[in-house]
Amino acid sequence: MSLSNQTVVVIGGSSGIGLAVARGALRLGARVIVGGRDAERLAAAAAPNPGLETATLDITREDEVAAFFERIGALDHLVVTAGALIGSSPLRALDVAVMRDAFDVKLTGSLIAAKHAAQHLRPGGSIGFTSGVLARKPSPHAVVKTAVNAALEAAARQLARELAPLRVYAISPGPVNTPSWRLMDDASRTAMFDRLGGTLPVGFAASDDDTAAGYLFAMQARALTGAVIDLDSGALVA
Repeated sequence: MSLSNQTVVVIGGSSGIGLAVARGALRLGARVIVGGRDAERLAAAAAPNPGLETATLDITREDEVAAFFERIGALDHLVVTAGALIGSSPLRALDVAVMRDAFDVKLTGSLIAAKHAAQHLRPGGSIGFTSGVLARKPSPHAVVKTAVNAALEAAARQLARELAPLRVYAISPGPVNTPSWRLMDDASRTAMFDRLGGTLPVGFAASDDDTAAGYLFAMQARALTGAVIDLDSGALVA
């Protein structure tokens, strides 16, 4: 497997799954640029990963996204893992501002990034969105996550037709212990993932590196498009 002489852009790659994708692409020989909103987190991500390039970027601001891709020029693969922090909430207590932020960052932001990346992608290039198991396995108090993820999966299928022969896909993780769970304290989060692991068919909750493997495969699978790849430790069938 190789991404030698290819350029990979990861938006939302300063931590968690996105950073794991960036590290994996570096190991496979790619030039990797990570975009994110937090300059300090980007610097912390780059420090132990020689060669990793970073750019401060707000995915919800189209002017910033357009300028970002103009600076990069030609690229081969875009991966979007950016998302807003969303807690669980029953509909009757739903914070509309939180809902709007979730859609703005994860759905609208992903589409803005795809819009401007597509103009610079080389033949054979790909766009990878990040969905989640809740798109097709509803859970109480998770209507926003369900709706956002389901919309991204539908967008991936539609754009695979619209942008062909460029390839578009979505990765659907299950529970992954990443900084996106930082609304919980460390002890509670560890206990939750230990408990979850015992309920999943594979016996564990996937790591960020386990999940990143799906994106790295999809970048190199030239016949793959319009697909949703489930990397959820079997959560969808549990």
